[in-house]
Amino acid sequence: MAAWLALDRCDEENGCLQVVPGSHTLPELCTEEADTAQSFTDVTVPLPKQVQTVPVLMDAGDVLFFNGQLIHGSLPNTTTDRFRRSLIGHYIMGSAEKVSKYYHPVLRMDGSVVDLGTSERGGPCGVWVEEDGRPVVEMAVGE
Repeated sequence: MAAWLALDRCDEENGCLQVVPGSHTLPELCTEEADTAQSFTDVTVPLPKQVQTVPVLMDAGDVLFFNGQLIHGSLPNTTTDRFRRSLIGHYIMGSAEKVSKYYHPVLRMDGSVVDLGTSERGGPCGVWVEEDGRPVVEMAVGE
C-alpha cells in the first residue's frame, strides 16, 4: 500500500503524480535504467506507446492511497515559481511473513530491517511484448 500526500497543489505543470489505471493487476514488471534528468529515481518501468498515463491532480492536503504495484511516477516540475512537495509512504501488513524479493529490504519506522522471508509468488518480472498488435506482459526468463 502506498500513500502520496500532496503538500502543494499538484498539476501537470509542476509534475503531478501520473498513474497507469489497472496496472496493479499486471505481474511485477522489470525495471530499466531511468534518465535522472527526467526522474528523481534511477530506475523506471518502460511503457509501450499504447499505454497511457493519467495525471492525478491534487490540492494541498489531498492523499492518494493506492496499490504499490500500480505503475506510477512524476514528471519534472516545469514551473519557475511553484513547488511540488509531497510525503510518500509505502506500507506492508505488520503480520506479513514473506514478501517478493523485489520489495526487500522492508524497513520499520525506525529504519531497522524487518527479517522477512521471500515469497515464492514473487517470481520473475515481466516485460512488455506486442501480441496481435497490442501490448501484453510476458514473464522474463531467468529473472
